[in-house]
Parts: sequence; structure tokens; C-alpha cells
Amino acid sequence: MTRFALRHSLLPLTVLVVAFYLLDGLGLDFLFSDPFYQGTQLGWIYKHSWWANELIHRGGRTLIIGIAATCLLIVIHSLTRASALRSYRRAALYLLLCIGLSTGTAAMGKTLTHRHCPKQYQRYGGSVPYTPILSLNHAPAAPGIPTGRCFPAGHASGGFALVALYFVFYRNSRKLAYVGLACGLLLGSIFTFGQLVRGAHFISHSVATLALCWIISLLLSPLVLETSPVEPVKPS
Repeated sequence: MTRFALRHSLLPLTVLVVAFYLLDGLGLDFLFSDPFYQGTQLGWIYKHSWWANELIHRGGRTLIIGIAATCLLIVIHSLTRASALRSYRRAALYLLLCIGLSTGTAAMGKTLTHRHCPKQYQRYGGSVPYTPILSLNHAPAAPGIPTGRCFPAGHASGGFALVALYFVFYRNSRKLAYVGLACGLLLGSIFTFGQLVRGAHFISHSVATLALCWIISLLLSPLVLETSPVEPVKPS
């Protein structure tokens, strides 16, 4: 493993693992979810809000699809002999793969982990007894309740997939790399908040998704981008 890969895996993933333990293992997830649940009569206060459902959820999904489609068009157009987009081919292909693999892997994970959404747990008016993910003791759903499909967070994966922009810009501009990273973190956090207030996910679900997206972006960067990310050469 290169020094670049080691440094860009150990520190970020350590931070995310600690965050996941605090949220899931120590129950800090409830501190963020409880304020948006107002008992069995009112339920999740923003469950039917326009901004959470239409703007963040549906609009966010449309945005990510649009970004992926744009990347695909750039890749296709760059294959023509006289295309002015040839220099953007690898970056566009890389982003397309990161978005596709991040969202696809998150969706697959939801079918394998069988974890429920907050709104399905007894604490929030549901019928499923809550157990932390780290306890590895998943309680079965009550009769008539479908198997859970809420971990990791699927919607947030589209936003967090854009942390790949960090690797796109890293070699040529450290400043742009951090701007790209901030864009991915911000968009993923907005998607996370939209799901949090509707009882669709705990924050820990999105922390796991961010770790997944970061790993995928890191692994793909030397395989797809023009050259492996390296430390900028210091002038002598």
C-alpha cells in the first residue's frame, strides 16, 4: 500500500469508525432523531414536508442522476476523434463509476443487513424492538412487518459519492481537491438531514455510507484516473 493510500485510509476511516461507535454503540443517534418525533399522534413532524420529500429526497435523487448522466455523455462524446472533451474522459468515467458503485453497493447492503428504519422501531411508534447494529443481535420484525432495508443509507450515498471530486483534483490543485471534498460532504449531509427528519435513517447509517463511498473513491482513483494520486513535487 502506498503512503498516499495509507494516509487517506487510516485517518478518515478511524474518525468514521469512532463516530459510528458513538452514534450507534453509545446511543447518540437518539439525540439527533428524538427532536423530530413528537409522539404517536403527531409522529415525525417533517414526514410530509415539501422540502424534505420533494426538494431533498426527490430533487436530490434527480440531481445525482443528472450528474451521472452528464458524466456518461462526456465519456461517450470524448470517444469521437475530434472531441474537445477527451481530456475530461477519465475524470468523467471515474465520477460515473464512483456514483454507480457507491449507490449500488449501498442498495445491496440494505438487502443484506435487514436493519429497519427509525420509524419502524418501538421507540418511534413502530413494532420492532431496537438493538444497536454493533450488538450483532438483530431483533426479528413482528408478524406482518417486512424485513428492514435501511442500512446503510441509500439516499445519502449519491451525495457522499461526490467525495470522489477530492481525488479528481488532488494531483493538480490541493485547494480544488478540498473544495470537491467539501461539496461531497455538504451534499451528503443535506441528504442525510432530509432522511433524518422523516425517520428514514439514523445518522450512523449515513456515517457508514460515507465510509463506503470514501473507500470506493480511494480504490478506484489509481485504476481510472490518468495516474495514481501522488504527493505534489516540492520545488528544490
